[in-house]
Amino acid sequence: MFPPSDQNTWKSVVYLGGVNVIDYSWILWLEELAAKIVEGGEDGLIAKAKEIAWEEEGAGKTPALLKYYEEHGDKAIDPFSFLYSLAGKATSHQYERVFRSIHEIFGIDSAFPSEGIFIPRPYVNLLFHGGPTTFNPKVLWRLYKQAVRVGAEPAIQPGDFNAALAIPEVGISKLTQTLFIANPRYFLPVDKTIRAALPKLDPVKDYESYLGVMGNIMGWFPGCHPYEINTFLSTQASKYPLIAENTDFFQVSTNVYDDGIDYWEWNDEWEEDQTWAFNQKNCVYTGDPEEQETTYPLAEPKRGDVILVRFGGEGRAIGVVEENRYDPEGWNEDGVIYVHWINKTPAEIESGLPNIRFSRAAEATQTAFRNTDAYAPSFDLIDRWTSAYDAPSLFDSSVRRTREGDSEAPPAAETSPKKPDTSLPLNTILFGPPGTGKTWEAVSWAVAIVDGKEPEELVRGEDREDVKARYDQLREKGRVELVTFHQSYAYEDFVEGIGPILDHKELLYELRDGIFKRISSRAHRRPNERFVLVIDEINRGNIARIFGELITLIEPSKRAGADDEAVAILPYSRKPFSVPGNLYLVGTMNTADRGIALLDSALRRRFDFVEKMPNVQHIEINEDIEGVNGRDMLRAINDRITVYLDREHQIGHTYLLGVKTIDRLKEAFQRRIVPLLQEYFYDDWAKIRSVLNGNPFIHERLIEASIPGDRPERPVFEVLAQDDEQWTQADSYQQIYTRKQAEGAD
Repeated sequence: MFPPSDQNTWKSVVYLGGVNVIDYSWILWLEELAAKIVEGGEDGLIAKAKEIAWEEEGAGKTPALLKYYEEHGDKAIDPFSFLYSLAGKATSHQYERVFRSIHEIFGIDSAFPSEGIFIPRPYVNLLFHGGPTTFNPKVLWRLYKQAVRVGAEPAIQPGDFNAALAIPEVGISKLTQTLFIANPRYFLPVDKTIRAALPKLDPVKDYESYLGVMGNIMGWFPGCHPYEINTFLSTQASKYPLIAENTDFFQVSTNVYDDGIDYWEWNDEWEEDQTWAFNQKNCVYTGDPEEQETTYPLAEPKRGDVILVRFGGEGRAIGVVEENRYDPEGWNEDGVIYVHWINKTPAEIESGLPNIRFSRAAEATQTAFRNTDAYAPSFDLIDRWTSAYDAPSLFDSSVRRTREGDSEAPPAAETSPKKPDTSLPLNTILFGPPGTGKTWEAVSWAVAIVDGKEPEELVRGEDREDVKARYDQLREKGRVELVTFHQSYAYEDFVEGIGPILDHKELLYELRDGIFKRISSRAHRRPNERFVLVIDEINRGNIARIFGELITLIEPSKRAGADDEAVAILPYSRKPFSVPGNLYLVGTMNTADRGIALLDSALRRRFDFVEKMPNVQHIEINEDIEGVNGRDMLRAINDRITVYLDREHQIGHTYLLGVKTIDRLKEAFQRRIVPLLQEYFYDDWAKIRSVLNGNPFIHERLIEASIPGDRPERPVFEVLAQDDEQWTQADSYQQIYTRKQAEGAD
């Protein structure tokens, strides 16, 4: 486990007590100590602090903590100074004496962590605070009890946190270090060690900004606990970092025995000799190589290599090797590979990967993990630490990117995001009347953009089934997404928001990324590929509400890498965000719902508009089908609609696509065309009858008036019964486009 060149330095720098494996059982010991401090209160802590063997017997030295108590009275004690002094004793030559003494004096029942604990070391061996005239024990005790709520999550009051931070010589490093020691399940230290591993983190000036930075850090380690993150980052920032330029990739299946069982989590039903798990043991278990037909490179993974863990087509985790204990001379159940988990998120990955229990990671496997949103943060970190390319910092206002993940060769090193491609408009809206094939053309545009073709050429020249198959393939790979706007669609659905989850009947809330943020992240990570987001019915949503501040960022001049690049801080995650130059937006707009003139002016300025009008050349009806010319018929209907209403309310050619028989034509009129005309003309049947040139589908009937004093008969219009034979008569349709009107037409 330890680098052979300097084992002692390694132990003092990283594993403070000399931990030999990645074992987090010390968390239970620390939690019980924290609870005992709360339970005993101020008087109990004073009494016990005086009994601890802070210094070797006969050393003639008074610990700084006790000396301060002697000079300023017992009431000067506080739990943060106690923990800070405790951390200073977590060295290889003091740990056993001091921590064993604490174990006995506080009466801790949890097993004593004989191999050590992993807590931050103080920068100087001083008190937590500045002195008797400035420190505030009441605030510190309140804050400590808020941080250590036995059996419940912390309930920090921002005012108390900020008051503690304001005490001279405290500072954010000391405060967050001791909060971590008090409760390592919920708090992260934000000190120089963490900042060395993750440079350019935002400054922390109060509790709100601390939560933002802590949330940002945890966002890079999905599914991991703060104590796991701190252990890994402290190791990565040490003299002997884990991930470096020579990092290799391996893959392993959690079905180690090839028996169909997923050994990621504990399972009480397993036999006693199989009650281990990848997750809880922090290891990669390789199975018995003697039972495997192929020789696997079990001895090859070295410290710092990355192991991609999966179960068939589902990802389980990403781990970084700490120690490989595989013994090629004799297999045993202890011959595992210990790892730091840096991502413990289950996620579906691309199917059809090699089904191997342990091997070097094939390019297809690496690409599948890299292209999965859940594992993107891990590859961002790995790429940075391996110097895979000269990327901007992942933690400043620039946008995260990773090297290419496709089967093509990785791109050359880049020092900034690519400038937006201006050969095609980045933002396009296909607009026109209903039924003009806008959604279908948007599909073709998406395929053409990704494949580097001209959209209009693809629409005219490619087979529809081939285009649809390619579109489905691109959606499966995450390079094309489709969303439909509606009146209740919001920013929280599109960009990010907080949503509820039900966990064991308990209602919880989580931060969720919307479809726009997810595809933007993919595009940032793969700058040499094109991505397309199709927004169907874009004018039906509240644009200002859905896009929010990002409406500015979609402009070509504001995209990442552009001369006037703009970055916004998202309101929920508080993370920087910009729109990549390789993400194209293709919207569709039904002008019968709302004309362009009524659109949000901000939307109009930022999109190119391509009109899609009815194209009768697509209609397959011709005079060979019982004499009906569908093209002339639709043209005549639309001419009259244009006169009565406007050109935006015409009927699109897709209403008649695939109609090759009179029976299908009847269905099109009864189910689609006549109801649409009803909507257009608000049930003004006289006008609808006129649009149909007085054909028999809308006929006039006289009914007797039931109102006294009114004329005895009143004419009304009504639609033919659906089983009337005139629906299947060719001359009924021919009458729509002939010059002669039927008798009685308006």
